[in-house]
Parts: sequence; C-alpha cells; structure tokens
Amino acid sequence: MAACKTNPRGNYISWDAGWTLQQASSFEMTLEDLCKQDTGKIFFWFPRVMEETALYICEALGTHLPTVKSLEEVNFLYNILDKRWPDSEKCPLYYWSDLNDKKDENVWVRGYDGHIDNETYWSPDEPNGFRYENCAFIRQNGMIDDDCAWERCAMCVFTEPQRFIMRGTCEQEIRNTYFVAYQEEFGSLVFRGYGAYHIAKDNGTWLYTDAVRDLVIASMEEHEIDYPMGRRWWKLQQEVCGIGEGERKRLLLTPCNDTQYTCDDGTCIAHHYRCDLKYDCRDRSDELECDIISFPRDYHKHLPPRIPRDDKSNVPVVVHVIIKSIGILTAEMTMTLSYELEMHWFDGRLEYFNLKRNESLNTIMVESMMRLWSPIVRLLNTDTIDKTLLEEDATAMVKRLARPLRRDDGAAGEVDVYSGEENPVSVSRKYSTTYTCNFDLTLYPFDDQHCDMHLQIVSGQVAFLEVHPNSTVVYLGSTTLNEYTVIRATGVISLNVFEETGIGDMKLIYGAPQEPSEVRVRIPLIRLYGYSILNIYIPSLILLVISYLTLFFRKSFFDSRIMATLTALLVLATLFAQASSSLPMTSYFKMVDIWLLFCVVMTFLIIIFHLLIDNFLSREQRQPTKVTPIAFEKEKFFGSRVFKWVPDLAVDKLELTAKVTVCVIDVVFIIVYVACIL
Repeated sequence: MAACKTNPRGNYISWDAGWTLQQASSFEMTLEDLCKQDTGKIFFWFPRVMEETALYICEALGTHLPTVKSLEEVNFLYNILDKRWPDSEKCPLYYWSDLNDKKDENVWVRGYDGHIDNETYWSPDEPNGFRYENCAFIRQNGMIDDDCAWERCAMCVFTEPQRFIMRGTCEQEIRNTYFVAYQEEFGSLVFRGYGAYHIAKDNGTWLYTDAVRDLVIASMEEHEIDYPMGRRWWKLQQEVCGIGEGERKRLLLTPCNDTQYTCDDGTCIAHHYRCDLKYDCRDRSDELECDIISFPRDYHKHLPPRIPRDDKSNVPVVVHVIIKSIGILTAEMTMTLSYELEMHWFDGRLEYFNLKRNESLNTIMVESMMRLWSPIVRLLNTDTIDKTLLEEDATAMVKRLARPLRRDDGAAGEVDVYSGEENPVSVSRKYSTTYTCNFDLTLYPFDDQHCDMHLQIVSGQVAFLEVHPNSTVVYLGSTTLNEYTVIRATGVISLNVFEETGIGDMKLIYGAPQEPSEVRVRIPLIRLYGYSILNIYIPSLILLVISYLTLFFRKSFFDSRIMATLTALLVLATLFAQASSSLPMTSYFKMVDIWLLFCVVMTFLIIIFHLLIDNFLSREQRQPTKVTPIAFEKEKFFGSRVFKWVPDLAVDKLELTAKVTVCVIDVVFIIVYVACIL
C-alpha cells in the first residue's frame, strides 16, 4: 500500500466496516488519487551567509548549490522566489552557485566533485573578474563571477523531499528515527518525524522534542553554524541510551543512506572511506575516532578467551612464521634467524567497529593493543626463553572474515559492529634470535642437517592453548647460505610428532598429544661441500700423490725422497689441525677426519718404505761379494777410484712392493670412501 501497488483490505482489520468516526469527515479516494503527488522541484531559501555556510547548508540537506543553464531557468527561479517570499527585502538579488575557478583561472568547476562545467548560462560580458573574483553567483540575467568574501543568499533545490535519519538515539522503532525537512518561513527549517519526534528551533535553540507527549528530549549546544544537520552535541533533558538528564551526547542528523558515512558537517562519502588513512571529508572528520576495538567492562587481560562453562575448551592459536634470513655457525652449532612471528586467535569477548576488507586499515591503536590478551611465546632452545608479542614495535590488526552483526543505534558515528567470535585478532612482531642446533657431523662435509625453532605458546596455563592446524611457515630469504642450501617451505603444517627425522621441505611440526601448545619449525639444510673440496680434499690428495711419487725417485737420492715425504706429512698435519679447529669437537670421527687421517697414515707408511729401501740398499753396499759389478769407471775424486755397484734383486722387489701396496690401498680406500658418502 505504501508503494502504491496494491489496495489491501487489511490483514487484521477491515477498513470497510466496524469503524465509528468521532468528529471526523470521510470521503472515498482511489488508490491512484491517493498516490498522486505534486511533481516539480522543491526550494529552500536562506538569508545572506558566507560561502562555507552556503556550501554546508545545501550539502547537509542532501543536495548542492544550483547552477543555471538558460535564461528561462533564471526567470523560473526568481518567479518562484517572488511567489513564495514576496517580501524582497528578505534577500538581495544574488544567490550562491556551486561553481568556482579558485584552482585555475577561468576554468569553472563544480565545488562538490571538481568536474568542469561548460553548460553554465552567464550574464552578458561575464565572467569578467580578475583573480580575486573566483566564485559564481546567480542573478536575474544569468551567472556572474564575484569575490568569494561577500555574503550572499543561499538556495537549495530538491527533486523530491529528502529523508533524514537521527542516529545515536537507541530508538528501537525505525519510524522514530526518520525525519523530513520542511521550510515554513524564509530561512527556517523544521524536521518532522515519521513518528512522535520533531526537531525545530525555538527561541534561538534547536530542540529535539516528543510532540505527542510534549516533552523536550534534548537541546542542541551552540555551534559555529547554527543548523542541526551533521554531528552535533546535545544536552539531554530526558534519558537517552542510558545517559541521564543533564549530560551531553552526540547525535547525528543525516541525509546519508546506510552505505555512506556522514562527515561532521553533514556531507556524505562512501562508508569505506572512513578511516582509510586519507582525508575524504572537507572538515577531515572521517579520520577521527578510528579506534576499531571495544572492550567490555569485565574484560581482563590476563584471562584467555575460553568458552564459559566448558572445562575442556582450549584457545586455538594460528601460528605463521615468516623467516627473512638465516645464518648458520657450524662450529658453534647455532642458527641465527631474522623472522616475523604472526599469531591469530578469536576473542569472543570483544567487538570491532567498521572493519575494512583491506586488513592493513584494521590496525589496532597502541593503547588498545596493550590492553589485549595475547599468548606469550616461549623459545625453548634459546638463551632468552620468554618473548612477548604485545610491545610497542608489534603490529596488531583485526581480520575481517564475517559480515557485521548490526549498526550501532547508540553511536552517532554510523558504526557497524563486528563480532570477535567470527573475526580474529592478528598480532605480528619481528625478532632476531639465535637458536641452538644439534648437528650430526658424521658425514661432514657431505652431510644434510636440520635445525629447529622450538616454540611453546603459553599464557597462564599451557593446557588452555593449542596450535591450530592452519599454521604455516614461509622462508623469503636466499636459499644459498655460506655453508648450506635451504629448502624452502611448502607452507603446510606437518602433523608429525617431534621425533621426526630426515631431510625434507621446511615445515611446522606439531602433534605431540602431551604438548599441544608446542610447535617446531624445522629448517632443512644441505651442506655446500665445494669449499671443503677446494681447501681440504684437493690439497690433501695432491700431497698424497706427491708422497707416493717419491717412491719413483732414484734409490740413491734418499735425502730428497725422505725430505719431500716429510714435508708433505707436515703440511697434511697442519691441514688436519686447521680443519679440526673450524669444526665442533666431537667424540666421534667425521668423514673429513677419516680422510685426513688416512692421508697422514699413508704418508707415514711411505716414509717407512723409504727407510726400508734405504736400509736394504746400504746393507748391500757394505757387502760387495753379494753384488755383481757391471762397470768399472775411473773417476778423479780426491785421487781415489769409485766403483758403481748394482744391488741385488731384493731391493727392487721391496720398491715394487711399496709402489703396489700404497697404490692399492689408496684406490680401495677412495672407492670405499666415496661409496660411504653416496
């Protein structure tokens, strides 16, 4: 019936019979006649005001200052003025327009949206002003430009009656929040409600009244612009929203709809522009009072958000670890991480205001953040065990996952309320921590390792918290470190017990039934053995080959053979000591220890062979009857003769045995060594 589409007889009451009229007249009217409305524009007129006030009045009433596009429109406006307000002394002949060229001279734009207007009807020889004539006015022969500092009359034009909403009154019935503006006298406004309430000016004071009971509910405090549109302070004379008589309360009278936000001056912007870290209102009121969290009176920071009357309820905490850089010190068995620790949880005790889809705009202010409950992070394999999340360098925000519960009728800020049970709190903080590792260096330098971040989420009783399966780990740094290659994370939590071993992707490990609040971030490491190959294995192998090649020196050069081998042995010993000093001291042998020890032993064995060969050779030279002279050479050497002797075959056999033995041992060892590595 209100939409003029049907004429019902009534769901509970018949309008055709059963009624007794008391001092009333009745007449029949068709639905078409009932719904027929006067068409045409509606005009509100106001006395001389400054530009700022003129802009405010029309914008706060839900329209804009007018412009004219033809001489007919100008004549129409002044004819309406003469008919409506025949007393011409109430206003001079000039009226504010919405056009100005303040930014670029002779480029006339609309003040409410900045668009260029090329259809304006100007008076002859207009605009003709200099730089100080930057505002447009309407007069009887068209538009003119003039100084913006003048006071002029204002005119607001509507195509239909504008509906206003009074917010902040906690009214349960919607009809009691709706108003329509009327102008009964020149420059005046009256707001009549759909229900019992009216807003009108009486003796210079705006009053919010209950017309049925003839009660004044509140009176508006003095304001620089004396109109009630927008967000204003009212002094209560009746209780409103639990606030008693005599106290102050902020109320909002706005033409904006539910998808818009009302600036303090009554103008409308899109609701998502509210608290988006930039000014969208002319009075910059959209970036005020942007705290998004509401604490109940009985909120206690030390109590976790558990379900009431449920002894088995735990608080699931989602843990996200974002690792930025990794540093490994094998000698000290430590891992230094630069990382960001982020945790999410739901706190059903809280309510949030005006959450944005862009999570970065839902940041909680520091004062509110310090009042929140949050878990404490216990780093179990570090020197500094306990770490708190909520510090001044932390970032706290609310993630919007659900629709708002309601619009807060008791707030003048057009507040959408979101539930803490459906939208989680997220707190993140950066750390730089050194963790202890337990490396097994048996296969060093061909080993694969892993090091864990062992975390425990605590707050009061550990049993009340548990790590949620949606937890993830991400590594953003380089995969190549000085000694290792890091395998990046898959981001998926692994439901394994803490005793899991073996190399694999970086992951979170949790699942021990007796420790539901503990989690490990396992970082797999594959050692880069190029440094060891270049600085240990290749030099030691070359020294081993040099030691072996001394067996091919002529047997008579004993000094050269033994000196070269001893030098190689000393260099190997130095290399062994240097390699051992750069590694942790272990009670077991490492692969590099076995290799260097083998090189030292084989070099020592070669020295023994040299001694045996030299002893056999010296013994043969002392017993010439057992050797066969093959040449007799006469040489001048201090006047004496020197004989060259060919030793017996035993020396040759010993030398051959040494060459074959050392070669076979080296080859067999290298094959076995490589097989063990693989």
